[in-house]
Amino acid sequence: MTDKVSDVTYDLDLLEVSRSAWERSDGLRFIYGELYGDVQRNCLEGSVLEIGSGIAVSREFIKNVYTTDVTKTDYVDQAMSAYAIERLGQADWKNIFAIDVLHHLKQPLQFFQSAAGALAPGGRIILVEPAATLWGRFFYWWCHHEPIERKQVQAPFCFDANGVDGEFANMGMGVGLFRDHRSIVAARLAEFGLTVKSVRYRDFLAYPLTGGYSKPQLLATKVLRVFARIEALIPQCFFRFLGLRMVIVLEKNGE
Repeated sequence: MTDKVSDVTYDLDLLEVSRSAWERSDGLRFIYGELYGDVQRNCLEGSVLEIGSGIAVSREFIKNVYTTDVTKTDYVDQAMSAYAIERLGQADWKNIFAIDVLHHLKQPLQFFQSAAGALAPGGRIILVEPAATLWGRFFYWWCHHEPIERKQVQAPFCFDANGVDGEFANMGMGVGLFRDHRSIVAARLAEFGLTVKSVRYRDFLAYPLTGGYSKPQLLATKVLRVFARIEALIPQCFFRFLGLRMVIVLEKNGE
């Protein structure tokens, strides 16, 4: 059973493929456990809303998370558009987070405005996005079907569909907004009462060695754990060139 809140086509078969991959790969579960741990460390005490939950694996790592997606499926609590978070009828969320969602939004500033309106004063938005770093651009160009074009991320930050059935993707969105145009974006976010608290980079080799959701795991999980511990020692000045993901934390003005 599905209930759509958007005209964007949602590939329900892909959800089942993702679920099978998740259950099959303990390396994938380990790496995403590390990723959700990063999200949780940036969360405040209190309510947690996830945008674009997919198969809702977040429930395995974050307590009391309320899951949503553009289509209501058996995996999520509710169908919701990222542009209309206020329709949930709650305006005091302490935390709103999304993993690999921002780079699919044709109107990212509209999402930030909607999220800001749904946050409690002092609340946070935590985003995890692909990073169009030197290594990230090569890796995603080689291994992923979605474009990674940070130069196409330009003001006024409104984008046309570039996929089938009205879909949009640009994995250069995170770096484009929060590095290449950080001053312009910061000024626009300030209009919504938001400030950028931090931008950090992570994931170098351990993540691709899991094989992700579409390829076989390449190394034993115990080896991936060693890689992850080593990566945790890499300074951010190097991760700006080597990171495959970025974690962006915004905070709403207030308490």
